[in-house]
Amino acid sequence: MTTFIKQRSAIALGSRIGVIAIPLVVFIVCVLFVPRFLSVDNLQNVLRVGSILLIAACGQAAILIVGGIDFSMGSAVALLSVVTVILAPEHGVALAFACGMCVAVLAGLCNGLLIAYLKLPAFLVTLGMLMVLHGLASLLSGGMPLDAAPSPSFLWLGSGHVAGIPVPIVLAVLAVLSLHFLLRYTVAGRGWFLVGTNFNAAVNAGLPARRSVLLAYVVAGLFCALAGAILTSRVGSGQPNLYPDLAFATIAVCAIGGIPLNGGRGSAVQVVCGALIIAMLNNAVVLLNLTSAWQQLLMAAVIAAAVLLPQLHTVRRRYTHLFKGNAQ
Repeated sequence: MTTFIKQRSAIALGSRIGVIAIPLVVFIVCVLFVPRFLSVDNLQNVLRVGSILLIAACGQAAILIVGGIDFSMGSAVALLSVVTVILAPEHGVALAFACGMCVAVLAGLCNGLLIAYLKLPAFLVTLGMLMVLHGLASLLSGGMPLDAAPSPSFLWLGSGHVAGIPVPIVLAVLAVLSLHFLLRYTVAGRGWFLVGTNFNAAVNAGLPARRSVLLAYVVAGLFCALAGAILTSRVGSGQPNLYPDLAFATIAVCAIGGIPLNGGRGSAVQVVCGALIIAMLNNAVVLLNLTSAWQQLLMAAVIAAAVLLPQLHTVRRRYTHLFKGNAQ
């Protein structure tokens, strides 16, 4: 038993080291082969742009850990932006952003209720919610982008600074710390791992499994709302197609960071590593003047490697253990 525990601890330690090492390798490669990558302005831009994806990915990670998935994030952000821009002139910037963020949280709540209590598949529910939210955003905006009235307060979330640090980066750090606190130090967050590993076992153990799933989707809605508010402030407009592939990008972040799509595992550190990898690669593609086709191919290759390498490692360990057992 002691040997088994030591082996599991060594494997877990190796996984953590691997998760942290991959972004470092990507960073070194970019420094060596991408011109101007190491400039202060460019590194700050990498963090500022990646912060929006990182915040949204924190929400997707919570859902994946509990065994779900959410495809509606992009449409939720689009509807948030449209509602915010429409309400801002008459009701003020603060109330407009609050109402827009409530829309995203409400979408997460509806997803959670339908999935947890009506036992509908997460794939179908969130895909349907994607279409509903996109339709509402298109109706409210007339299918056209709506420019926000020029206002420093409207643009502060996306372009402002706190003690010389861009606001999106500060909020991204707070989001990561919040996710880490939830997963590590709260009963609800720790319960997500058991629910995601085996829903029926969680129910039999007396955990409020359905409430846990609902909470995960609401928390994801909060993270999505924050990311959407920052993005809306950054672009200064409400757009029905603001970030259509946000959900897929957040899933890619989690997969690249090593969070499995079948639930039960994940951490805030993995989300950060996955977001950094994607942010650096996207920036490198821009600096190298590569086309969007190359960017998509590069992302596909990275995601495939992130999914296949752990599987190959698992197979290797299994056969190594089998051969050792036969030798004994």
